[in-house]
Amino acid sequence: MSDDQDPRVPDDGTVAAGDTAQIRLLELAALCHACRTGFQLTANRFHWSPVAGSAADDVAAALPSPDPLLQAPRVETGHRLVTGVLQTYLLTASGLLGNLSGLYLTGEVLFAPGMIVRGVIECSARVMWVLGGGDDEPEEILVRAYLEELLSAEQAKMAAGRLGGKSTDQYKARNQAYKDLKAEIIGRFPGTTSADLGAPLTLCGHHLAAPGEAVSWMYEMLEKHAGSAVTSKMSEGIYDFLSNLTHPTLYPTRDLWDWGSSPEHPDEQVAVLRTEIDFIERQATAAVTAYYNALSYVTSFFGWSMEIHDQLTDAIDQLLPNALHDPA
Repeated sequence: MSDDQDPRVPDDGTVAAGDTAQIRLLELAALCHACRTGFQLTANRFHWSPVAGSAADDVAAALPSPDPLLQAPRVETGHRLVTGVLQTYLLTASGLLGNLSGLYLTGEVLFAPGMIVRGVIECSARVMWVLGGGDDEPEEILVRAYLEELLSAEQAKMAAGRLGGKSTDQYKARNQAYKDLKAEIIGRFPGTTSADLGAPLTLCGHHLAAPGEAVSWMYEMLEKHAGSAVTSKMSEGIYDFLSNLTHPTLYPTRDLWDWGSSPEHPDEQVAVLRTEIDFIERQATAAVTAYYNALSYVTSFFGWSMEIHDQLTDAIDQLLPNALHDPA
């Protein structure tokens, strides 16, 4: 069986007869799986190569790889460093949607989906933030990609040190990689100092957007250019709620409690955990549309054929009518 087939979803797109909510969960599972497959098909077909005349082609011309402005450039510098950041975040977002599909198939929808939805939205926002608003210079895009890379290297170093101590080979390797990257950035962007690359992380006038800040920026741009009904302010509320589902917070779980009498003990009140399919669908819509917009942005940036993209568009329009016009 090929990787883009799901044995529990019939080939004709229908689902087995049963409870309405269960049918809807199977449909949402199939859609999340289609998002994951859309990334794989896109990557396998186009191999992250820009089409001549595309914005990515212009960036590649302005930012050769290896980067000639570095004394001893690695291969993955210049435009290939930018591509690596975009690829990694989109891969993560698509994988998370695959995870979400599995949860819908098994009916485990009370707690984990919100955490995954947050991850999808965050990764999608990073993709769009790195590329910018559409009229950014290649150097600006490269700066933001380097900020992402440096944060990653720093976090890897810190985690290794706390897990095994600074005497371990893993920490030493991570620490050296962080130092090398920091030196590479200072050498690549004249005037940059080590202090600039501390906290807050800043490079050439750009500061690394916090996760929530990037999400807010993404929705603000979508509101301006794609007619999204989700405003930047509304997105802050969405992100706050998803964060509350991710971090220990009492009210999201208590909101699931439905109090009633116990058949065995009529005088006692018991809590039953319940959630509505409409709520589950809103979460799925938020994840799918954020990812879709990021994948669309990258597809357009590289100038790739829209065939795979259009197939995903059709799937979303079929199962979530109007979602692409109103990602709320």
